[in-house]
Amino acid sequence: MYDRRIAYFDSLPDRELVGLLLANDQEAVEYVFFHRCNAMFAHIIHSVFQSQGKKEELITEFYLYLCENDWNRLRKFEFKSSLNTWLTVIAVRFFKKKRINQTKLVVVEPQLIVETQKNEADEYDIMNEMTRLELYKAIDRLSKPRERYALLAELTGKSADDIAEEMGCTVSAVYNLTKKARMELRTLLKEKGI
Repeated sequence: MYDRRIAYFDSLPDRELVGLLLANDQEAVEYVFFHRCNAMFAHIIHSVFQSQGKKEELITEFYLYLCENDWNRLRKFEFKSSLNTWLTVIAVRFFKKKRINQTKLVVVEPQLIVETQKNEADEYDIMNEMTRLELYKAIDRLSKPRERYALLAELTGKSADDIAEEMGCTVSAVYNLTKKARMELRTLLKEKGI
């Protein structure tokens, strides 16, 4: 993409840029996904997948996800935050869900795990999202699947009774599993300096 075109797209307000994306302007698509947000997407991909190997392929998958059904998801963007902030949140959710689906470690509804909290200004709290991303990556590394599942289920707000019923064990077993998971998690987080 020529520097002159990049400068033109850089100067556009978010509303005009979104309008170009909704009109399937290929230069605008290339600019947003492979220039303006490329480093941010690469960082998220590296954080979630621990590698850069398939970066272009994963960014293309994210683009295809957003443009499904005539850009239906992008049409829901209400300009309450910047386009970059909104894309960051949606990308974190998309790549985390993809990672969870790939590993199939647990059967927890992905939208419960990736629910994004809002701050008082009604803008997404990216730091909170990235901190939780690190937490879920650490949980992903727990050695015992039953402990991992019990802790994830607890973090999504399920009661010990519900978890016990799902796992086919007693409530006290659930408390033991989550206690062991938390102890191992503390060790993992200390190793990472969190």
